[in-house]
Amino acid sequence: MGELRDVISNRVTEIYIHVSNYEQSLDWYSNVLGIEKDNENGLVMQDVRIRLIESEKKNPITHAVFSLVSTDIYKAHEVLKARGAIVDNIYYCPYELTTSFHVTDCNNYPILIKDC
Repeated sequence: MGELRDVISNRVTEIYIHVSNYEQSLDWYSNVLGIEKDNENGLVMQDVRIRLIESEKKNPITHAVFSLVSTDIYKAHEVLKARGAIVDNIYYCPYELTTSFHVTDCNNYPILIKDC
């Protein structure tokens, strides 16, 4: 297993999300979710680039595409709801010991917001 870590980094570099309308999705992710735009008209979170790919393909909609961490889950829920985002109820997961909720993007993809 050590050999594999020598040749494949233990770090996420990109997340791919297939969208039906690139401009609408870019606007939603930057203005509703607050993810920064990069210099190439894409999105970036710290060192992770989010690639919005306009296509007919669909990401899974039965579970979160990715998750984000919140330092104040209740405030995050309140802010996203005020921005017009579709959010589900905040819930506590006893086996993960986390509090979280899903926000649904403009392509109906759920994104998990959690407190750890």
